[in-house]
Order: sequence, then C-alpha cells, then structure tokens
Amino acid sequence: MSSIMKFIQTGLLGEISLGLKRDTVEGLLGEPHDISVSSTPYILKYGSSQLSFSSDDPRATLQSIHLYFDDIVEFPQGLQLEGWLPNKGISADEFLVHAKHFTVVLEVDEQHTFKNLQLGFKSKAVVIVVFTIEEESTKLYSIHLSKRQR
Repeated sequence: MSSIMKFIQTGLLGEISLGLKRDTVEGLLGEPHDISVSSTPYILKYGSSQLSFSSDDPRATLQSIHLYFDDIVEFPQGLQLEGWLPNKGISADEFLVHAKHFTVVLEVDEQHTFKNLQLGFKSKAVVIVVFTIEEESTKLYSIHLSKRQR
C-alpha cells in the first residue's frame, strides 16, 4: 500500500518507480485506460495518472509519473492508494497543512511558479506539486515526478 504523501516524500508510488520497464508497469497496473498516439514519449493513461516512457518499446523505462486532479480522481486498482487523497478543490495552504501533518517537507519551486498563474512546490525527492491560481485562490492541479528534473 502507498499514499500520495509517501509518493511526494519518496518518489515511490506503491510499486511504481522511475526506471521500471513498461512491461513491468503494465504487469503491475494492468491494461491502461488509454495510450498516447505518439510513440515519443509513449504515455500510458490510468484514470487520473499518466506514466511516460521514452518510446513504445516494452523494455523502455518509466521517465515520469503525473497525477492530475480534476472533478473525478481515479487511480488504477494496482496502485492501492490508501489514506488521505486530495482533490482539485484543496488550496495550497490546506495542502501544506496536510503535508506538515505527514512530516512531508515542501519548498517553493521557482521553476514551476509563475506569477498570477501557478504555484509550485518541490519535495526532497524532487516530486513537484502544482497549484493553479484562479481569482486569488489556489487549486491543486498536479503532482509529478520526472527523470529530467533530477
């Protein structure tokens, strides 16, 4: 079992981690709900999550994990997430309170922060949490980890 906060803290989403081969990921999560049209990057979509690979080769390795927060948040049963699950309505301040409760340290990430558009935070595991700014309030948009950021 895993949780969103454990992913932010460690970069591990249950048994899913960067560097896993595509066929291993599909073995853990099953058939994706959708697959990208492009072969570079090759993206497997599982509900609210998107997993990107360098190519459509079954031996290609996982390059990024993106979790998106919309009206409906769904993850594949193979992830078996437990505990607190945020939604798009949570503000950055509320999210930071939960992070602190779970002893997850987040710092402002200038690379993902754009004045009046979005606010980004980064964990020690280089997991990025992005909030959109709408009329002076923040809304959770995504949580992601990418090899390019390391």
